[in-house]
Amino acid sequence: MNSFLQYVESLRLDSGVTTGIKFIIWPFIFGLILAFFLVFYRRRVIGSFVRAIQDAGAVDEATAKTLAEIGQEYNTSATNALKKSSSLRRLVTICPPENSPSNGKIEINENTRFYIDKDAQTRARVQYGDKEESLWPLIIGSVALLLLGLFVFFFILPV
Repeated sequence: MNSFLQYVESLRLDSGVTTGIKFIIWPFIFGLILAFFLVFYRRRVIGSFVRAIQDAGAVDEATAKTLAEIGQEYNTSATNALKKSSSLRRLVTICPPENSPSNGKIEINENTRFYIDKDAQTRARVQYGDKEESLWPLIIGSVALLLLGLFVFFFILPV
């Protein structure tokens, strides 16, 4: 332990450099926390849409389900993400209604049906999980990063 403290003491820098490092550490930590929230949102909100399609057994055009059939009619975040995200569209196949005009624009309404092809089932399970994500890992990870930042700020870098 004594050699570790000597090593840390030898890493001490002058006040100008440490002030710059402090301004780098906090945005980095808050960026990681923001990334935690974005990953959680994606797995929780978009993942609920993908899991609902999987749970309904929609694996081809014949078994495709509408938003109401899978209980996702109010999940506008998922439908908006489906319109914008090409990676999500590669995972979830959209069956447009018969009376829908094919002008190249993606239209999602109450008659639009969705399914996840059998080839994409494994990728969907890996990307979005089998069950809903808990909030605890996000909270614990964020608090741990804040504590790490405080430790570095007060004990590693000089004042």
